[in-house]
Amino acid sequence: MKILLDENIPVQLRDALGGHDVSSVNDKAVGWKNISNGRLLAEMEGRFEVLITSDRNIYAQQNLARRAIAILVLPTNRRNDVLHLVPQIAAAIEAISIGQYGVLEKDGTFHIRSF
Repeated sequence: MKILLDENIPVQLRDALGGHDVSSVNDKAVGWKNISNGRLLAEMEGRFEVLITSDRNIYAQQNLARRAIAILVLPTNRRNDVLHLVPQIAAAIEAISIGQYGVLEKDGTFHIRSF
């Protein structure tokens, strides 16, 4: 699966998600650092399948209807906390599909809704 880490997600998560093609908006090859969420979502369509972010408001701020992506929202962007949740993040990635918005809670519970 092709995964994009938002700029607020620790890049160390990339190595923890073996078996997936993981990039970060902070990567020079991607070149999307500091762009708006709306533009980011449009640019990633067709290139990535899942956006991992900690921006809990992205669902309310963006029109996600008909987007050909999935969004996974983490409960924090603190590196140690994110790395502690790697098993739950990996399971969430396997459970989420295009057109869905998933929220992972600090206790490991995961909620999915469709756009």
